Formats: sequence, C-alpha cells, structure tokens
Amino acid sequence: MDPIVKIDQTDDQILHLLIQDARKSLKEIGKKCGISSVSVLNRIKRLKELGVITGATLFASLDTFGFRIVASIGMELDSNANVTQIFSFFSEHTYLVEPSTCIGKYDLYAVIYAEDVTKLNERVDMVKRLPGIRKVIVSVWSGIPCLDFDNINLAHKEGK
Repeated sequence: MDPIVKIDQTDDQILHLLIQDARKSLKEIGKKCGISSVSVLNRIKRLKELGVITGATLFASLDTFGFRIVASIGMELDSNANVTQIFSFFSEHTYLVEPSTCIGKYDLYAVIYAEDVTKLNERVDMVKRLPGIRKVIVSVWSGIPCLDFDNINLAHKEGK
C-alpha cells in the first residue's frame, strides 16, 4: 500500500468543511460539495480507514472554563524516567490538553491550561521534582491558537 494518501478536491473540500464544523450534517456537506450525503459518508469512511481522519482536538475558549493561560511544556528526560508516571501526573494535577512523546529537542511535550501564572508555576515546580525529569522548558501562549486551515490544500498535486 502506498504510504502517501492521495485525495481529490472533493475530499479536500469535505475535510475543510469538517475542520470548520465537525457537526455539519452529511446533507449540508453534500450540498456544498455537489454530491449526495451517501457519497459524503462513503468518503468519510474511506478517509477514516486511510488514517486521514483520526479524531478531533477541541481548543475551547479559555474563559469558558475560567483559564487565563495556555502553556506548552517541553521536557528532557533521563534514561530512567517513567513516561507513564509523568503523563499520569499531568492527568491528575493539570488541565492537560495534549500529551505526547517527541523526537527532537524534547522527549515529552504537554500543552496545559492554567488558571493563572501562580498555578502554572506551582505545577511546573512539581513537574521538575518528578523522577527522571532532567530539564523543563515552558512557553506561555498569548491565547488559543488560531488555526487557519483555509490556506492548506490537502489534495494531491502531480510532481510534488
């Protein structure tokens, strides 16, 4: 099987419509794409099977939950670090948005919400004391990321 998934303009349009509002009905999507709702369903099923559609990430408004801070935390680990224990800590003691292992500058990466800078600093200090954590770098965001998927053309282009 070819590891590169090729999608056409209709698939691209369906993906953009789902990115804008994943709750759109099949009928609405079909109408905007000029195909039937059954065709939309079949295309979405195919995109799921191919791994193009895997789920959704919600970036809710900070104010909705009383948060003022979004921070990303990069962690360098010792060889004896227990990744499961570290992620468990984040789940129990932070408002974790996204945990992941990485290849690159950091071994682990987490995006969290915090009520204020004091709460963020408390949690970062706790993370630094976890066994196996060698270095912690925190970046505070200036707000929720503005993801502009309109500029991304996902359809396959010949020669690229």
